[in-house]
Amino acid sequence: MGVQSDSALSTAYSLILSGDIQQAKTLLEDTLPSDLDNKNLIFAVLCCNIWLVNFEKIKSAEPFEYGEAIINYWKSFESNVIAREENPLEETLYVFNKVIFALALDKYNSVYDDSDKKIHAEVCRKIGLCHKKLGNYEEALKFLTEANNTMQGLSYILAEMADCYDLCGEDKLAKVIFREAFFTDPEKIDIALLDSPLIKKLIAKVSAKGYAGRELLEWIPVYGTLYGVFNVRRTLKSQEVGRLKQDIYAKENENKDPVNSSILKPRLLNMYFWLIDYYDLSQEITKIKEVLLKIKLLAPDIYNLYAGEA
Repeated sequence: MGVQSDSALSTAYSLILSGDIQQAKTLLEDTLPSDLDNKNLIFAVLCCNIWLVNFEKIKSAEPFEYGEAIINYWKSFESNVIAREENPLEETLYVFNKVIFALALDKYNSVYDDSDKKIHAEVCRKIGLCHKKLGNYEEALKFLTEANNTMQGLSYILAEMADCYDLCGEDKLAKVIFREAFFTDPEKIDIALLDSPLIKKLIAKVSAKGYAGRELLEWIPVYGTLYGVFNVRRTLKSQEVGRLKQDIYAKENENKDPVNSSILKPRLLNMYFWLIDYYDLSQEITKIKEVLLKIKLLAPDIYNLYAGEA
């Protein structure tokens, strides 16, 4: 990269951070003819074009809807642009990440209100998410904890909390909370917004097996157990054990004539894993063998992996 291109990119980044993406685009396009093969310049121009269009679409949106839209645009940007780029310039991504989530944070802060529990929890979650994306992990945890205290036990809030704990180096706490989140309701977890190495590596491994969409979400906790990622357990309360057994009974009956076995199978396996953990902690060996047999009948391949790890 030439000195002129380096200088143009540096100046463009400053313009973008100050909110003047149009001027940054003009500068980069003026520089491009003298360095037509510069992939970094081309990528930066592409990013400017995309976000100028995105911002134009939502310029009249109300603050909360604006925040929601801009985060959805970011997810699309990651999956449709960044993922397809062979070597995207990290500094360009960093600058746009900072602009996008700082703007989203400002919008969510402007509607912060605790008069409605459900709305308050969601706004706190989104404020926490923005802080996480900006690298402010302790501040993110403060808002995510408030969200969880307001509406307890929601899987998507727990997952964001676990993500932050891992990014803070609290991997043991992250594991137990991730395990809880993916047991509670995996289908409501937005894995596209998770950043910690712990969960991203697990998601990549499960995706490599060909799972996607709802199936991927259901199989993540199964392989999280098999690969030793979700290996930090907690003791279930008596009422939780009773509810777990009832849920297993219902799923087993459903499995006799399943409508969607691709979803039911991993969900039932994860329930079996939790029940085995309970019996293991209470040293009920006979009951563990009974559940292992159920796993063997339902999914012999999973049984072989699980029993081999035991």
